[in-house]
Amino acid sequence: MTVHLERIDRHPTPPVAERPPLLFVHGAYCAAWCWDEHFLPFFAENGWSATAFSLEGHGGSGGQSWIAILSIDEYVKNLRQIIATLPSLPILVGHSMGGFVIQRYLELGYPAAGVILLASVPGEGMARSAIRMLGTTPDLLTSLNLFQADQRYQPELDQAKRLLFSDSMPEEELAKWAYRFTPESMRAILDMTLVSFFSVKALEQIPALVLGGDEDKIISPSEVVKTARRLHTEAEIVSGCGHMMMLDTVWQEVAQRMLEWLSLNWPTVTEPQPTVQAEAVMADSVTATPATPRRRSTRRPSSKLSRFAMVRSSEEKSND
Repeated sequence: MTVHLERIDRHPTPPVAERPPLLFVHGAYCAAWCWDEHFLPFFAENGWSATAFSLEGHGGSGGQSWIAILSIDEYVKNLRQIIATLPSLPILVGHSMGGFVIQRYLELGYPAAGVILLASVPGEGMARSAIRMLGTTPDLLTSLNLFQADQRYQPELDQAKRLLFSDSMPEEELAKWAYRFTPESMRAILDMTLVSFFSVKALEQIPALVLGGDEDKIISPSEVVKTARRLHTEAEIVSGCGHMMMLDTVWQEVAQRMLEWLSLNWPTVTEPQPTVQAEAVMADSVTATPATPRRRSTRRPSSKLSRFAMVRSSEEKSND
């Protein structure tokens, strides 16, 4: 059965033929909207075709009534469904659970042009993270479990901030997003927990960038290192960044680092000066609804790589 999947596309004009498209995979409790706040327009304005979609049971996608039983492998099928509609093999960009879905996709032998993982659940799953949170932030872990158990329960804004964002996130910004989060598939959470009992193998080497935040309460820097090791690269830890790297106050520094890495791996002869065309469509639909292009941000990235710390696999000294 092919399920309807909510999808957002932003394309530069003119297109840059040498560049593969970017495909963004959101994390748990979220949907495609989290990428369209900043990242999709940013990358389209910089000459990259950018697509985000909502996994089955999330956002505007079908499957709301059976989300509780959806597995990680079914999310991989969603990912393959979207990839089949793209003009060429994409660079996969995943956040948190979305990064775990991408790792599972690669583990099953499916191809990608490259991968960028942000605060990704490591291949060994969430068990270590849950144990760490039980010792360091038990109130946040309890709040997250209550939200998962009953959608009527809404964590306090302060709890949402401490769990998902850096200390610098203004409350008025947080309030825009806090109530857009929805419960996750219990089956998918179990998949990411029970995998801890099995050995995790390295993945085939492809171009990879692995980033994390030093204020992330869910995925610690040491867990980011493990994900980077699995992809044969080094982890980079962003100073002043929480778990929601695409929405936090330093999102533009994160996006700029991604852009530098993309330009290094897929250089072009000339730098484009694109405008943006946007569409919000269903993955299996033949019609598209135009969206209003966003204006280019005039804010300059601050200090570029000075916010980033390179973390080698042999230097796993970050706090769990």
